[in-house]
Amino acid sequence: MKKLLCPILSIFLTFSTRSYAQTIAPASTGSSVTIAQLSNQQAEDLAILCKVWGFLKYYHPKVADGSLNWDEELFKVMPQVLAVKDKDQRNIILYTWAKTLGDGKTVQVKDSTVVRYQPNFSWINPKTFGNELSQLLMKTTTYERKPDNHYVKIYSEDMPIPYFKNEAPYTQFKYPDVGYRLLSLYRYWNIVEYFYPYKNTLKENWNSTLKALIPQFVAAKDEMAYKFAVANMVAKIQDSHVVLSIWTEPLMYEFQGKLKLAANVVFVGNKAVVSKSLADVSGDTKELLKGDEIVNINQKSIETILKERLPYTAASNYPTQLSRIAANLLRTNDTVVNLKIKRSGVEKEISVKALPWAKAMVKENENEPSFKMLSSDIAYIHPGKLAVKSLDSIMKIALKSKAIIIDMRTYPKETMFTTEIANYLFGKASDFCKMTRGSVTTPGKFSYLSDSYMENLKIGKDTSDYYKGKLIVLANESTQSFAEMTLMAFKARPNTTIIGSQTAGADGNVTPPIILPGNIRTVFTGIGMYHLDGSETQRIGIVPDIEVKPTILGIKNGQDEVLESAIGFANKN
Repeated sequence: MKKLLCPILSIFLTFSTRSYAQTIAPASTGSSVTIAQLSNQQAEDLAILCKVWGFLKYYHPKVADGSLNWDEELFKVMPQVLAVKDKDQRNIILYTWAKTLGDGKTVQVKDSTVVRYQPNFSWINPKTFGNELSQLLMKTTTYERKPDNHYVKIYSEDMPIPYFKNEAPYTQFKYPDVGYRLLSLYRYWNIVEYFYPYKNTLKENWNSTLKALIPQFVAAKDEMAYKFAVANMVAKIQDSHVVLSIWTEPLMYEFQGKLKLAANVVFVGNKAVVSKSLADVSGDTKELLKGDEIVNINQKSIETILKERLPYTAASNYPTQLSRIAANLLRTNDTVVNLKIKRSGVEKEISVKALPWAKAMVKENENEPSFKMLSSDIAYIHPGKLAVKSLDSIMKIALKSKAIIIDMRTYPKETMFTTEIANYLFGKASDFCKMTRGSVTTPGKFSYLSDSYMENLKIGKDTSDYYKGKLIVLANESTQSFAEMTLMAFKARPNTTIIGSQTAGADGNVTPPIILPGNIRTVFTGIGMYHLDGSETQRIGIVPDIEVKPTILGIKNGQDEVLESAIGFANKN
């Protein structure tokens, strides 16, 4: 299990400092595109233009070789498309434009890989495009393409994620004009269309999403509105791996709040509950205390806050969206926040002072050890705190127990944890997943990684000297990415039980940053990850064998109900 274990943030940071405009000089002026009032016909034409522009970007060898500034080509044709009276005029313009690229070399590609998804060209049809344009576009699919497109390549054979390059950041446009705002949408939409491994499983049809987003990007009246449109766009792919740079920039950071109440929040169902507070020690009833349910904040109900924030909260499933909202729920720019809370079943109103972030930080379980014996025969391991070099010494103790509990409600401190501990837990090297990679030569195709590649990802080793007791793994919405992959690996072992709740549903390495106008950066999951039978993990996550969720009473009493359930299960015969 060697190839996919690099930490995802290291990829993000490594690429974030590089120039993405190596061969494209960013325009010093605007796009010269104007839209006074968007009509339904213009919205439809802009959606068609997005698809054709992106298709040619990734499928036509003339565009792929980098000899054209494809952003500038968009701005040349967009005003013409906006000015047409009907689709026939639009199709003539698009046909003339595509025809100027010339023909490529037609080849028949022999593919020995096992394909999960083929590109979908059903949108290219005479009803929409007329005969000439649809035939020209379909002919383009037969052209020979090199594995290193000017705009994208597969990063490496060992790390087969798409790497999007030579995309101008247009840093000077904090609030881009309408042409560049649409370029942002076009660039991202087509990247997802051809290189996001989970596009086929989205709840909302990706074509419908395009049509819904166009009016938002056109109407964005200022920098904040543009950035909210981008946040809504990236949230649409329902991926807990999505990171968006705007939230740490001054404008949006200050909008969320420079101050914070000194408490942490978790959601129990749709109820916002304080999990820990700085006031817990003093017991000051005028402050937020552990177990308090927050009913409203400054006269705004939690239900209303959720409705406002969910469209901009990127995550694979609802519980993970809630956890992301919980992390920022108590941010504010007010020095005093008025709250309605429910404490021990009784509603009351309190006013709480907000503090600077450094003073408002509430650490949870900071003094918990990485390893302990919960009883004489139940061992507990916390991978988020464990140094792998100490694994041998602790396993000498843990192997004598009847049950080992591994708390995966975290991200391993060292990614080698999984392979190293597996050597103690497995009696044979075992397969546990399937993976897919995208294609630059046939964008939109996703093929399973070869058997020889997956051979290096087996978990465990062949040995008769391994742990044969109960392995109990704890999970919740904080279990994400490599942690979820670890759960999949552990499940390949007999006598393994997962206890807790739905995981984050984002498995597989992330892409290097995708750059959008205004120098906005984001990422998404770049490798498809599936169970051995081919069933999905994205958004679904790893389903626990025994579902246990925290309760408000348990939080108030300081209980870890998931761990308590695990101990009870360990003690069963």
